[in-house]
Amino acid sequence: MSTPKYKHFSFEDRCVIEEYLNHHYNFTQISNRLNKNRTSISKEVFKHRFLRGTASNDRPCCFENKPPYVCNACENFNHCKKQKYSYSAHIAYNEYKQTLITQREHLNITKDQIASINEVIAPLMIYKNHSVNQVYITHSNLLPFSKPTFYKYIDLGILNVRNIDLQRKVKWKFKKEYDYHKEKVDTSIKVNRFYTDFKDYMEHNPNASIVEMDTVIGTQGGKGGKCMLTLLFRQFNFMLIYLLPYKKSVYVTEVFNSIKNILGIDEFKRLFEVILTDNGTEFADPESIEFNLDTGEKICSVFYCDPNCSWQKGSIEKNHEFIRYILPKGTSFASLEQKDCFLIASHINSTPRLSLNNNSPYDCALLFLGQNNINKLNIKKIDYDDIDLSYRLLKK
Repeated sequence: MSTPKYKHFSFEDRCVIEEYLNHHYNFTQISNRLNKNRTSISKEVFKHRFLRGTASNDRPCCFENKPPYVCNACENFNHCKKQKYSYSAHIAYNEYKQTLITQREHLNITKDQIASINEVIAPLMIYKNHSVNQVYITHSNLLPFSKPTFYKYIDLGILNVRNIDLQRKVKWKFKKEYDYHKEKVDTSIKVNRFYTDFKDYMEHNPNASIVEMDTVIGTQGGKGGKCMLTLLFRQFNFMLIYLLPYKKSVYVTEVFNSIKNILGIDEFKRLFEVILTDNGTEFADPESIEFNLDTGEKICSVFYCDPNCSWQKGSIEKNHEFIRYILPKGTSFASLEQKDCFLIASHINSTPRLSLNNNSPYDCALLFLGQNNINKLNIKKIDYDDIDLSYRLLKK
């Protein structure tokens, strides 16, 4: 199987070229076999041919300046006294690899461009934890090269940004073994709320608004102090963050009662039609979320992921990384207030995402949630260059 039409020749492609040249095939026939342009074939042969043996005179072969440019299939090859050129797949591929190495060693960046990047972009990445994708969206005019090249320049140390400043270049840690002795949720509350029930519901209601729910703890354990309740609108990666005094279901219920009062029951029904969460004990009272306690009307549906299957609500798990840029694991939440959570959520929701076609969750969710509801939820739009995803955000 040949490589795609507009890709470089592979070693297998070059072997086909050599084999076909050895059997009198012309460039058109070779190009049809490899699904490549005929001109590309001729340039490949002409560029990588080599002078074969020692000629007894200086007379060039008649094929030196006309197709096929080589004498691979010449019947008089061993007896001809003229200068003879040949094509070899091994030699051509080795020359190609050496050319790649030589070209990639060259730095296509000027001192002025380095100075501009260090002055404008480096502070955003070092002090505000802006990602590579984010600076490409906001300052593409200062980055006249690809993202892989940007990483290369960082590796080479020609910029002020270092690998340690990049959010994604972190060490993987082994996942802790699950503690089977810890307190579990009463499984009876999960009847008709299993993940299979969630999939059935979505099959019949494909346009339903899905909100993923989870908690983020501070110091190890998290049960003895403040933690965060996170709610993520899956379609837009738009996240709400609420501070809980303790990791208990009564405080989760208080948050939802507050949201219902702020938005009104009708808007709550529209925005929070489906809530998907894990099996934490803080989510052990789904009925207090699902029902309007004043009228008894069911206004949303709560479903639970399968045990140890956090990937089933992977969007919110992934979005927690942004919180950890600001509040690394092990950080105490004791000094936090709810206004700090609103500020963190505003900066996270204003950060452009590659998964959203380089738009921010705020911009994507604006039409669905509505500006009035977003204002009620205390989320503000932050200018790109003012976004701060570092621990310095809460020290200003």
